[in-house]
Amino acid sequence: MKLLTGFKLACLGLWANRFRVLFSMAGVVIGMFAVIVLTSISIGVKDTLLKQMGGLGAEQILVIPGRVLDTVSGQKDLLSGLTSVPSTLTYEDAKEIEKVERVRSVTPHLETVSTVQTGEGRNIKKLQAVLVGSTDQYSRVQHAKLAEGRFFTKEEQKAKARVVVLGSNIYEGLLGKESRPEETREPADAATKPWWQRLFSSLAPQSAAAEKQEASLIGKEVVMNGTNYKVIGVMAPNASLGSSTDNNVVMPIETALQETNMKNLNKMIVEADSTAVIDRVDGDVFAAIKKNHKEIDFSVVKQEQMLEALNKVTAILQAMLAGITVTALIISGTGIMNVMVMSVRERTREIGIRKALGATTFQVMVQFLFETLLLCFLGGLIGLGIGYLFIELWNDTISIFSLVLPLWAVKLALTSSFAVGILFGIYPALKAARMNPSQALRFE
Repeated sequence: MKLLTGFKLACLGLWANRFRVLFSMAGVVIGMFAVIVLTSISIGVKDTLLKQMGGLGAEQILVIPGRVLDTVSGQKDLLSGLTSVPSTLTYEDAKEIEKVERVRSVTPHLETVSTVQTGEGRNIKKLQAVLVGSTDQYSRVQHAKLAEGRFFTKEEQKAKARVVVLGSNIYEGLLGKESRPEETREPADAATKPWWQRLFSSLAPQSAAAEKQEASLIGKEVVMNGTNYKVIGVMAPNASLGSSTDNNVVMPIETALQETNMKNLNKMIVEADSTAVIDRVDGDVFAAIKKNHKEIDFSVVKQEQMLEALNKVTAILQAMLAGITVTALIISGTGIMNVMVMSVRERTREIGIRKALGATTFQVMVQFLFETLLLCFLGGLIGLGIGYLFIELWNDTISIFSLVLPLWAVKLALTSSFAVGILFGIYPALKAARMNPSQALRFE
């Protein structure tokens, strides 16, 4: 009963000073918002990177130009970076790797920047794009889904066919969607509609979907470096950290080698038969490439080595964000403590009257401790709500990576709010509880 009475008195005390409570709660709200959002950012970035790296598959090996240094234990030290040397990897290296036993596939990547254009005269449209030369396995390895058309075949690759698959940004840019705002305008009578109807209409996806069906480049030709290429497919949007295909124009590797001045590859993705033979294939691939190179100016990296480096980076990121979060909580807790100390001072006569009427030291302490806990808890709930709305808004509008809010992060935020309330509420509560009744009654 004493605790229940203390809780009721704490609620009455907060309500009597509700305007001050709202302002003092701002620090806790900001602190809880920081806990939720920063935790979601760190988890979202880590999950996105792990999905991209894990998307390679545990049976896949990455061959890249430059030399990755080895640690004392013989592992690849990816965090130290690559030696700064130009690529000497060639398509002949890829063919040599194909001869290695237990290798299922080899996907070379040749990349350069080029200009792609379509149309004639005043209707001509030009865009800079990443020209990618690869094999028919590109879409599978890059997890690039098709929105329209198809991907080129192995036969087209061998025949050096002039066919291309466009990334979504390039496709939409060549269609001129970014420069045709008049097509998305509201009808003339829209101005007479209520504001909420106009807002709903602007957010409705039907107009965008209808515009998408208006035109298509499938079967038409685009020009790059003075050569015509037939568009046979369009990749679906997949904007993400560091591996987006939205600005790519993909063509067969043989065609790219023939039509561009590029002779060296940017990377190769080698796929083994199974994870059981990955170590053996890793050594055999290294030996196969070494035959064509006078010096070791390339690196063969297994997926598990990339994941180890990624885990180290994300651990540093999480430690940094944890430090920021703790700092925000300490600042908010200090603000709450200062407010409560001032409240105790202003309510000295109230405390004196309560103690004179028989309130014990414990009851007074519980009342002020409950006030601090309630203030922190309410601020935590508000901060949690604002953080959740921010995460939903981010995920609805930004596609580069998603923010992830796990249940344990919510529990951490609420637990942190209680911890801040207890830690920074003890001093004001003890200060109030230890007051001498006679001195408190004489306080002016």
